[in-house]
Amino acid sequence: FPNEWGKSKKVAPAEKPSERREAYTAFFQELIDELRKRHFTGARIGQPQNWYSFASGTAGVTYGCSFAQGKQVRAEVYINTGDQAANKALFDALDKEKADLERQFGESLKWERLDDRSASRVANYRQGSIDDNPETLAQIRSWAIDRLFQFKKVFGPRIAALAR
Repeated sequence: FPNEWGKSKKVAPAEKPSERREAYTAFFQELIDELRKRHFTGARIGQPQNWYSFASGTAGVTYGCSFAQGKQVRAEVYINTGDQAANKALFDALDKEKADLERQFGESLKWERLDDRSASRVANYRQGSIDDNPETLAQIRSWAIDRLFQFKKVFGPRIAALAR
């Protein structure tokens, strides 16, 4: 019988996520909750990973936040339409407006064409790690929220126009 068969099989208990993965989940859950309250996203659940992406309203373009290598945190516009030539063309079109975009953004940005990859990104970095104390993580979250809204305000209309 199926019930007896199921009882005879030993099912491994779900593996508990590591402390680091739990820290990522908690960080991004708080980030998502705040962004949702401010009508930036409809996202609901943080994941046990070092990054989270949010829809931009343009296919193949997302706004993201991640804990990057070298104890850095990154807020970004990530371009990955699935077509490398289209990604590079969109990036290059934005790059032509770099001075104006950075002036509107209020900070210099890292323009990462990533020629060895399909995708490209425009990013803003700060120091930080998921291992930082809760006060610093709250500052990182606030920083990320500010940058994500700036990316949406400054880059959103340009990307939408270029995508047409």
